[in-house]
Amino acid sequence: MWMEVPNGHKAAWMIPTITDPIFVLLAGGQSVRMGEDKGFVPITPNSHFLGHILEKLNRLSNSIYVSLRNDQVDSYSKYVQKTSLILDQEIPIEGPLKGILSAYLYLKENNLLKDFIFVLPIDIPYIEERTIKRLLDTLQEQREPVSGIYYESKSGLEPLCGIYTTKTLSRWIESLSIPGEHEFSLQKRIKNLEPKPVFLKLPSEEEFSFRNINSKNEL
Repeated sequence: MWMEVPNGHKAAWMIPTITDPIFVLLAGGQSVRMGEDKGFVPITPNSHFLGHILEKLNRLSNSIYVSLRNDQVDSYSKYVQKTSLILDQEIPIEGPLKGILSAYLYLKENNLLKDFIFVLPIDIPYIEERTIKRLLDTLQEQREPVSGIYYESKSGLEPLCGIYTTKTLSRWIESLSIPGEHEFSLQKRIKNLEPKPVFLKLPSEEEFSFRNINSKNEL
């Protein structure tokens, strides 16, 4: 990534370091169709959505955070240490974008930021490790600056499973102070990014495991 140096100029191009990527699980949705917090919907007698995803991410990184609402803290702190729980901040935006930008601000304020944040939703428990690693590998292969890396499926752009560079998130935070710039749609924001993001076609054999589960009928 390009790194700012004290005199304001750009430092030399550096290959992204992904030995311990930052993952942020978005868990702050209302789960209306599910009827209960998606994080704790059981998959097996001994595992639920949250545990299933954490088991996979723990094999890839030690830097895992969960973005959630204040009323969820007690439940999630039984499985995730409180310093890894990120609450929505008071910013003029809603939806998943609020969780992503809140995570960026929290990590920045606590000097935990790296070059990028890998975002995942809590309701994609069956996602395969190879699906996650492909995005990380693609980032590692880049030799020119990119603003993010995302999948495209038959449904279109998949913004809730992707890599957001901190440069992109910094610009989005700055845009909140501009009247008329409060665009909630992640798809629209991503498509307008410069430099252009990298879009990967989701392999057809991974589509079933990639699906979002919004109701118990979809389990």
